[in-house]
Amino acid sequence: MMNFYTKAAIMAVGAACVLLLAGGFPLMGAPAVYRGGAMLLLGLVSALLSLCGAWRIASGQRLRLVFGLLFLFFSVIGLVMLWQYSAQGIKFAEQGGPLWMGALAMFCTALSGAVFFAVFGYLTKRVMTRRLWLAGIHASLVLLTIGVYVDYKYEERYRLILPADGSVSTDAVQLPEGGRVPLGFSFAVESFSVAHYDDESYTLYTLEEGRPVRPIQPELQGDMLVAGKERWNKNLLKTAPGMPQPFYLVPGNPQRVILRNPPVVKDYCAHCLVNTDYRGRPEQRREQLRVNEPISCKGWLLSLESYELHHGRTLVRVQARRAPGRIAALSGMVGIIICTACWCWWNKEEEEALT
Repeated sequence: MMNFYTKAAIMAVGAACVLLLAGGFPLMGAPAVYRGGAMLLLGLVSALLSLCGAWRIASGQRLRLVFGLLFLFFSVIGLVMLWQYSAQGIKFAEQGGPLWMGALAMFCTALSGAVFFAVFGYLTKRVMTRRLWLAGIHASLVLLTIGVYVDYKYEERYRLILPADGSVSTDAVQLPEGGRVPLGFSFAVESFSVAHYDDESYTLYTLEEGRPVRPIQPELQGDMLVAGKERWNKNLLKTAPGMPQPFYLVPGNPQRVILRNPPVVKDYCAHCLVNTDYRGRPEQRREQLRVNEPISCKGWLLSLESYELHHGRTLVRVQARRAPGRIAALSGMVGIIICTACWCWWNKEEEEALT
C-alpha cells in the first residue's frame, strides 16, 4: 500500500501539472497571471526535480526506460490513428456512393493503426516495470514543461475576419503594423449556417415614454399566450420594418407590447474551402469549422471564435494559432496519465515473472 509520503508526492505532482497547464494555456480559461515570474520559477524547479527523480529512480535501467517510453509513444500514435481514421471511414461510409472507396482506404489505415498499437503496446508491457512507470511520470512531467514553455516563448496567435460568402480568400495574416505572416495555404469561408433551439418564448413589456419596462413572460398554451387572466392568440403578432422580431401592441392603457424573443443559438458552423498541397501536389479540402472543432493545416490550428452581421453580410472571426510546443505538451499530459495509472495498478506478480 502507498504510504503518506507517496500520496503527498502524487498530490504535489498533480498540483504542479495543473499550474503548468494554466501557465502554458492561459487563454483556455486560466488567469494570465500564471505567466508571471513565479510560474516560470515553479516550472523550472519542477522540471529539474522531475529530471533528477527520473534519473535516480531508473538507476541501472535508464536505457530500458528510454525504449519503454518510446514504445509507449508509438503505441499511443497507433491508437490515435485507429480512432481518427475509423471516424473518417464511418463518415465516408454514411455518405456512400463514390466515397465507399475512400471509406475502405480509411478503414485499412485504421487497421494499420490497430496493428501499430498492438505491437508497440506489447513491447511496452514487456519492457516497463512498476519502478520504470514511476520514472516515466517524472520524465513526462519534464516533457510537458518543455512543451508549455516552448509555446510560451514561440506561440503565434492571430485573428482573421472573413466574409461568409467565399468572396475573400486569404493566405496570410495582415499585421496591424503593416507586415504579414504567411500561412502556407489559402483559406476562405464559403457559407455560414446557424442552428437554433426549437423552443418559443415571448415577453410582455409595459411602454413608458416609448421604452419597454417591467418584462413579464407569458405562458404558451397551444396558440394562446397567457399572463394572469389575460389571453392573446400568438398569431396576432406581426412583423414590421425596423422590428427584427414579430410583435403585438396590446390595446388599452398603459400601452403594452408583446415581443417574440429571438431564438437561442444552438450551434453555428462555417463551411470553409482550404487550398493547400500534399507532398508537392495541389489539394483542395472542404472543411466544417465549429466551436471546439478546429481545422489543422500546415502547423496552424484554425478555431471558430464568433460571427457578426455587418451591413447585411455575415463576418466570421477565426483564430489562427501556431504552437510549436503543442505535441510535446500533449505527449507529456498523456504520458503522465498513462504512467500514473500503470504505476498504481501494475500487477506485481507479473512484474516478478518478467524480472
